[in-house]
Amino acid sequence: MRIQQTTGALLLMLGLFVGCHRPYQFTGQHYKRLTIDEKAATDSGTAALLRPYKQKMDQSMNEVLTVTPAPLDKKKPEGGFTDMLTDMLLERAQQKYNKPIDVSHLNFSGVRSGLPKGNITVGNVYEVMPFDNLLVVVTVKGSMLMQFLDHFAQHDDALVVGGIRVTMKDKTVQSVTFNNGRTFDPNQTYTIAMSDYVANGGSDASFLSNAVARDNVNYLIRDAFIEAIRQQGKSGQPLNPQPDGRITIQ
Repeated sequence: MRIQQTTGALLLMLGLFVGCHRPYQFTGQHYKRLTIDEKAATDSGTAALLRPYKQKMDQSMNEVLTVTPAPLDKKKPEGGFTDMLTDMLLERAQQKYNKPIDVSHLNFSGVRSGLPKGNITVGNVYEVMPFDNLLVVVTVKGSMLMQFLDHFAQHDDALVVGGIRVTMKDKTVQSVTFNNGRTFDPNQTYTIAMSDYVANGGSDASFLSNAVARDNVNYLIRDAFIEAIRQQGKSGQPLNPQPDGRITIQ
């Protein structure tokens, strides 16, 4: 009985408190711009908290993968640097997919920078591919493969592809030769290793929603580059790719 009385009293007091509390009212506002730059004071507590994480990240980003004798830049209509990237993507994609893949593709604007002369670090590769784009293998008919190649030849004014050799005229593909010995047939199916960004319709490639099949591979394209470049570094060979003529302009 006493417990019930006590509980009732507490509920009554709570009701009176809430009922008598005056609601907050908005009375005004003011703004002040706080500039955060190198002149801003450092919060020692926050810096101490973040220090071990920063040290771990710096150690990872500063890992030297290999060396280059000269800067590597992306070029149109073809360059050794982008040829190398699509070849690396094709090789790693086939390993992860456990099946042969006919074509690899990168959108030209997705390759954000080149590589400097000298030591190449993990951080440098992040600059090349800062986005967390995942590998997707898309199966298309030959007719859509041709549409895909024509689209990016016109959209990017360049084709960044691996696994094929292409002849173009007026930004339109005239012929495709497969490195794996397959022949082109508009009614046959082919596989393309690409980014999830493009597979999802990025770069105006919405027509890919009508592809025959799509397989999502839980693998970052950036990691494909890091692993491939690291492997080449272990072989003792510098990174010095040259264009191989896979894109011919008539």
